Amino acid sequence: MKTANHTEVRGFVFQGFSNFREHQLILFAVFLTLYLLTLAGNVIIVTIIRVDHHLHTPMYFFLSVLSTSETCYSLVIIPRMLSGLVGLSRSISLVGCGTQLFFFLGFAITNCLLLAVMGFDRYVAICNPLRYSIVMNWRACTILASSVCASGFLLSLVQAVAIFRLPFSRKNHTWVTEFTFQGFSSFREHQLGLFVVFLALYVVTLAGNIVIVTIISVDRHLHTAMYFFLSMLSASETVYTLVIIPKMLCNLVGLSQPISLAGCATQMFFFITLAINNCFLLTAMGYDRYVAICNPLRYTLIMNKRVCVQLVGGACGIGLIVATTQVTSVFRLPFCATKVAHFFCDIRPVMKLSCVDTSVNETLTVIVSVLVILVPMGLVFISYILIVSTVLKIPSAQGRKKAFATCASHLTVVVVHYGCASVAYLKPKSENARDQDQLISVTYTVITPLFNPMVYALRNKEVKDALLRAAGRKLS
Repeated sequence: MKTANHTEVRGFVFQGFSNFREHQLILFAVFLTLYLLTLAGNVIIVTIIRVDHHLHTPMYFFLSVLSTSETCYSLVIIPRMLSGLVGLSRSISLVGCGTQLFFFLGFAITNCLLLAVMGFDRYVAICNPLRYSIVMNWRACTILASSVCASGFLLSLVQAVAIFRLPFSRKNHTWVTEFTFQGFSSFREHQLGLFVVFLALYVVTLAGNIVIVTIISVDRHLHTAMYFFLSMLSASETVYTLVIIPKMLCNLVGLSQPISLAGCATQMFFFITLAINNCFLLTAMGYDRYVAICNPLRYTLIMNKRVCVQLVGGACGIGLIVATTQVTSVFRLPFCATKVAHFFCDIRPVMKLSCVDTSVNETLTVIVSVLVILVPMGLVFISYILIVSTVLKIPSAQGRKKAFATCASHLTVVVVHYGCASVAYLKPKSENARDQDQLISVTYTVITPLFNPMVYALRNKEVKDALLRAAGRKLS
């Protein structure tokens, strides 16, 4: 462990326009006027584009997104600048500074990329006018806008983490720069056996999810909303396991290396993002099953491609926002210990290494856990209550059996996924025991991702038929 003695800096002070002290009131009036005009102009643009159907075109869609982004961009910076000009507080905490930097960079990069997308839109409109409506359809526009936003905030996160892992200090405090995973040290004599078991499960999980994504992509019979969500879930589960399991396997065979604070924060960020993304994808799949069974005549109208893409984008967006909030709150803490009593950078084991009281962080974790576990789980079960009530009205037993069969695979995955997540993050803190927590963590990081391909491949007739078609066999 590398250490350096320093006094931890907990806040900064903006110098602002201190060189123009005698003109600060004038600057305040000028900047306030410009700020109000900017806000009013952007709000008017967004409102007009939304209410006037003549402006419901890709060009104005991107313009409304840009105006919204510009509004948020100015909100991040100018109000604090104005308060500094009239002598109000110029100090900002480390977490406040990190948050401001993150959103400033996120919106700035998003704006740059949006302008590039708008240039592409104009290129298609002028150089390929006959294909314009096909190329720049609503699905393409939504994907472009979502990708631009995600790219901006991902790059912003990388920058913010890189800067705020630097020491802001004076002297006389131990600064922790890296962590070491204790992993399965309590099972030292069984580590080789655990390595073989986890490696086998990991290979099966990867192979299964890759097969599902590939089959759904190449087989046109599976180009439906349900299988689109399934392919997104499989892709997310694949990346989710890649974030955690390879390093865990290295630790089991003695190849463990310390992980830097930035590396730990990055692993935690992707773990939280993908875990929450999976929760909301399962909710979207539950809604899809509800529409299919309770509104079959309107299914293709309700679950069109645009809605499906928006649901997936929303799931991913929620994951990114919550992960950013959680990682920022954890890694603004000062750390005095280096041994993480876990096999990856989970929230609670990392917080236990802090030198200060983490009650606020614990409360935030519980609130976030309730919102991202119980809320989507409640929505799924409400969907199934409505589904069951509709299915029971079907007169034929064969019809009821077929309806339940379409939901069985999804319901199995939901129960396992939400059950493990609830036990891991909603149980009382007093019940936390290291071995117990690791056993639960193995369940939702190794076992649960395996359920997705196993359940959907072995229990789903359409997927099995698609596999047979891909293998060139005749269906019986």
